[in-house]
Amino acid sequence: MGVLDDAGTEVMAASPVRAPIEWEHMDSEEFCASWTISPDDPIFRGHYPGFLIYPGVCLIESAHQVALAHASAHGRSLVLAAIENTRFRRPVFPGHRITVTGRTVAADGGHLRCAATVRSTRDDGEPREAARIRLRYAGQIR
Repeated sequence: MGVLDDAGTEVMAASPVRAPIEWEHMDSEEFCASWTISPDDPIFRGHYPGFLIYPGVCLIESAHQVALAHASAHGRSLVLAAIENTRFRRPVFPGHRITVTGRTVAADGGHLRCAATVRSTRDDGEPREAARIRLRYAGQIR
């Protein structure tokens, strides 16, 4: 589907998640996007010297950025209201490719809910679940 362009440039500029998002699938409710975590990413400088690991907050931010770009592509403007649930399953290391899959659905009170799974592809090429994340957004159709 291509790489995220100016639709999310302002939001991405403030985010520690910097890699270009490559869309693999997107429809009105579901999405799938991936990118490679650069070993040179400045986020690794202080995150466990000697045992570099991609921070959990960056996995949440990854799901959030994909959800925002997905919403924007479908004429929605979202504001994060809550991180409802997060389960970290496996660590993500420099050089791993992550894939964020998920869907957005309407929730009570005019909110949208995003349920996402982050998978990390290791050196052996086998994708493994790294995190499950559920976010709630206040939003509206533009």
